[in-house]
Amino acid sequence: CLTTLVESRTKEEWKSRTIYQLLTDRFARTDGSTDPCPDLSQYCGGTYRGIIANLDYIAGMGFDAIWISPVVENSPSGYHGYFMSNLYKLNPNFGTEEDFIDLIRECHRRDIWVMVDVVANHVTPVTTEGDYSKVTPFNDASYYHDYCQISPDDFTNNQTRVETCWLGTLPDLNQSIPFVRRTLINWIRNFVNAYKIDGIRIDTVPYVPKEFWAEFTSAAGIFAIGEVTEPRYEYQGGYQQAMDSVLNYMLYYLSLIHI
Repeated sequence: CLTTLVESRTKEEWKSRTIYQLLTDRFARTDGSTDPCPDLSQYCGGTYRGIIANLDYIAGMGFDAIWISPVVENSPSGYHGYFMSNLYKLNPNFGTEEDFIDLIRECHRRDIWVMVDVVANHVTPVTTEGDYSKVTPFNDASYYHDYCQISPDDFTNNQTRVETCWLGTLPDLNQSIPFVRRTLINWIRNFVNAYKIDGIRIDTVPYVPKEFWAEFTSAAGIFAIGEVTEPRYEYQGGYQQAMDSVLNYMLYYLSLIHI
C-alpha cells in the first residue's frame, strides 16, 4: 500500500478540478493496441498501465482529475466494475495491485487527483437463485433484501421500496444487517487509507438509506460525490446531507427537454 495517512482533498478544493471520466476496460490497453473488441459485453483489455501511458494526453486536454471504474474483483462479465464478486480483491483484468498503485503515483506526480467509483448497494447477479457462495464476503442470502422489483413510481410514492427492493437482477445488500454495514464501512476506510485516493464517486445512492451513506462517507474521510438520477431537485438535494455533492442530473434532464 502507499500509506496509512490520507491527505484529504476538501469539497472546496475539488470545485477547482476538471474531472475526466473513463471506463478502465475501454480506455487504453497496456500494449497500446486499438484492435476492435470482438464482444462488447465482455472485457476488452483496458488496464491501469494503459491509463498511465495516456496521462499526459489527459492533462494536455486540461483535466486535472480522473474518475475511474470500480476497482474490486467482478464477475466475468463485469467489465464496467458494477458486478462485485469479491470486495477484498482488486480486479485482475485491469492489472496488478502494483499497477494500481503506480497509476495513483503517476497521477499525483502530475497533480492529477484520482476518484474511484465505489458500489455499496448491490453485488453481481448470481446464476442460481439464492446461491451467493461465490460472493465474498456476502456469501449468504441473509445478507440481502428479499427479492422485489423497484418500479419507477416508487421514487415518488414509496422510498422504502426503493431502498429494500432490487435494481433489475442485482442482489440488494441489506445495510441494516450489522455484518453488512460494518463490513462496508470498514472496507471503505481501509481502502482509502491503503491507496491514498483523493475522492470517491458513489453508485446507486437513492437505493440505500441516507444514514448509511453518512456513516460510509465519514469513514472514507475524503470527498464523496453521489449518483442520484431522480430528476427532482429537492430529492437530489436531500442526499447532500449525507455526502459532499451529487452529480448534476438536473442539468442532464433539462438538456433532454431542449434536444
